[in-house]
Amino acid sequence: MRAMDRFMAWRGRLVAAVAALAATVVFAPAAYASAVWLQVATGANFTCAIAEDGTLWCWGRNDHGQLGVGDTVDRAIPAQVGTDDSWASLSLGYSHACGLTTDGTRWCWGRNTDGQLGLGDLDDRAEPATAPGEVTWQSVSAGGYHTCGVSVAARLYCWGTNEFGRLGVGDTVGRAAPALVGTAWASVSAGLNHTCGLRTDGNRYCWGLNADGQLGLGDSTTRTRPIRVVNEGAWRSLAAGEFFSCGIRADGRMFCWGNNSEGALGVGDFTSRQSPAQVSSATNWAVVSAAGLQACAVLTTGTRFCWGWNAFGQLGIGDTTSRNAPRRLNGEGAWSAVQTGATHTCGIRVSGALFCWGDNSYGQLGLGDTARRLRPAAVA
Repeated sequence: MRAMDRFMAWRGRLVAAVAALAATVVFAPAAYASAVWLQVATGANFTCAIAEDGTLWCWGRNDHGQLGVGDTVDRAIPAQVGTDDSWASLSLGYSHACGLTTDGTRWCWGRNTDGQLGLGDLDDRAEPATAPGEVTWQSVSAGGYHTCGVSVAARLYCWGTNEFGRLGVGDTVGRAAPALVGTAWASVSAGLNHTCGLRTDGNRYCWGLNADGQLGLGDSTTRTRPIRVVNEGAWRSLAAGEFFSCGIRADGRMFCWGNNSEGALGVGDFTSRQSPAQVSSATNWAVVSAAGLQACAVLTTGTRFCWGWNAFGQLGIGDTTSRNAPRRLNGEGAWSAVQTGATHTCGIRVSGALFCWGDNSYGQLGLGDTARRLRPAAVA
């Protein structure tokens, strides 16, 4: 069965399961309510965010300890992860999370059946864990069941499952510890079965599964090492989703490529693309996030747009109708960040206020209940 077929089957099971779900979730009031949030990250059914004081908070599904709070009980409200107040960044995968503290130390927790925590074993962790003696990290990106990171020395490492060659090391053998991919890397984005990254010269490279053209190389051939397309021009950022990818060029234009069955490419149709296709005519895109079969992005003006699959209201535009072109919700305030997960999305306004919307079956919206929201709802 093709990877996309497996995903569509999973999606069908997910819709049915959510309709009948009666999850056991903690609804107790949060011990802390932040008025200003610095960063938010979304996983399959859970969310984490860094507050203005540098503390880390997580909520939602916790079957593998992915909330990092020391147990496997779901939370419908933000729960603090440890007592550290030096968190700098974080990234969430399907059921695992990784984050960096201000000193460049990497911490990972949650599901580890494929070695995606990069700790040298396959044991789940219910609290953040680190591997002593590692390099100092600049950034980390958690994919479905693998993770990649860039060191301050611009070295790219990947670890976890390596089906389809998503680790970029030239084979399909999984790694339970960081494996060096190469040097002179600026950033990386890990998707479900593929990975994309930017070199320090701004060139785009992608590798892994390519059945739907998600590598953007003009074909559907899977790659086990980073491959670039010549003469593309420089890129500013990339976002690898499940079966598609998006990126923002240095000139502010946005492009998407790969599977388009739900309109995730935002180009106004449902035809998949093997090469980057421009999204709208705007030249002032600031950030983009891709996950599931949907994407969200913010202009430099702070206006938020979302498009693609919308069965759970994850586009945050007031309904559950999928869109094949960027749509906005009129009357919103300005946004500084947006992150979309498998079936829910969260964003931070320029004021620092945190909002979430979409599926809430496990309390992943952090609102104290499990009712879905079709529009952005404020998280305390």
